Order: sequence, then C-alpha cells, then structure tokens
Amino acid sequence: MTARWTQRRSLSVAVGVAWLAAALVACAEPTTTRRPSGSMDVLGPVPAFEASALPGDWVTEGGVSRGRLTVVERDGIPALMVINGGENFVAAKPTRASLLATPYLSWAWNVEIRDSGPHPVRLVVGFHGGDRRRPARSSPPPVPADHGLPVHDRTIVIAWGESALQRGAIVLPETTAVPQPPARYTARGGRENAGTWWLETVDLSDIYRRSWPDDDAASVQITFIGVAAAAGKSPSPAYLSGIRLSR
Repeated sequence: MTARWTQRRSLSVAVGVAWLAAALVACAEPTTTRRPSGSMDVLGPVPAFEASALPGDWVTEGGVSRGRLTVVERDGIPALMVINGGENFVAAKPTRASLLATPYLSWAWNVEIRDSGPHPVRLVVGFHGGDRRRPARSSPPPVPADHGLPVHDRTIVIAWGESALQRGAIVLPETTAVPQPPARYTARGGRENAGTWWLETVDLSDIYRRSWPDDDAASVQITFIGVAAAAGKSPSPAYLSGIRLSR
C-alpha cells in the first residue's frame, strides 16, 4: 500500500503527527517493546535525535563516520539523512515484537540517485526464531553486551531498485549459512521516482513467508529495525522519516 503525496503541506502534517506521537511515547515509555495499541514508533523527532547522533537505544555495526547519519529538513520535512561511505554500516533500533502481531512496516522516504543499480541506502529488519532447524528461545534474544545488533538468523533489506518495474521483487540469499545474508525486497525504484517524498507500507509477514516458506512464521520475533548503507558507490543520500511498526 503506497501513496504519492504531491502536496508538501499534507506530507508535513502527516509526518509531523507521527513524529509527535513518537516523541510522546519516548518521554512516557523509553522501551523497545510493542505498545498496547499494536504499534511502535521506530524513527521520530524525539529529543535524542540530534545532528550527527542517534538515540541512546539504537545500535550500530560497521563504519559509521561523521556526517553519515544526520537530522535535516528535506522539503520542510524533518528526516534522518543517511549517506553511504567507504564502509558498510547498519544503524538500528532493537525491538521485541512478534512478526504476526505487528506485521506492517510504514515509512516515508526520498532518495537521490547517483549511480546505476539499487540505491546503496535501504531499510533493514532482523528476525529470529522462524528456522525450524533452530527453534527460538522462549524469550526474545537480548542485545549483545558490545551493543552490536541483536541476535538474528534472518534479515530483510528493503531497497530502492534501479527500475520501477522491480517493485515487489524479492532476491533471496544463495547460501544457507547462519546468519544468512539478507533477502532483498524492492519497495520502489527508478530515477523517475527519485527526489520526491513517498509514503510506503509493506507486510513483513508476507515478505518473510515468500522468502522462507518453510519457516514457522508464528515463532518469528522482529529483533531490530533500522537503516543500512552499502559501500562501493558514489555518496547518495536517502532521507527517511516516520518509520513505524504496526498491526
């Protein structure tokens, strides 16, 4: 379910409302668990989101150098600007959410395209517990002591493809190693769609089942949601706002 908002004022109001809700939740309940309403704000204008900084409950892996993650305004909309660099990196918020209880991931994004191929910045979601060969523990896996990414055995990256015709396509990893390389789902694409804000909603449970049909989806926990940037391409900013998990 997607929609193009051609009126910037409308998008500003929508994102602003989502961000206000995120700020109120952050002040009242600084946890990463799913709220009773069945939704969880992942990225919003909470006070901890300062330029060149991430909220205290986010974790990173890889080379996140200065200027790669900053808070800016894009067309009047507050957003996290993510720029790929010389090293791969991931920045994510640990979560404790059931895949089937909160399957819908929503966000707004606006990308700049410099090179061919998929955009180097994408969303990333980590999962644990669905592999029938390795049953999940009864409690959600903890965040490692070194503040790296939480334990996960499956990962999906949600990408901006080279072509708009790739929308909805899934590219699966070619190895069974644990953890596996990410499956890649293309949510949108094409140079003709760049430079514009888009609102997106995807069903993570559907993408997961299409990627790993033999897994037990009812046992899957979403252990983190965030952003990733791949090295090897010209710096190409992507702007993200209002990331939310819901049922």
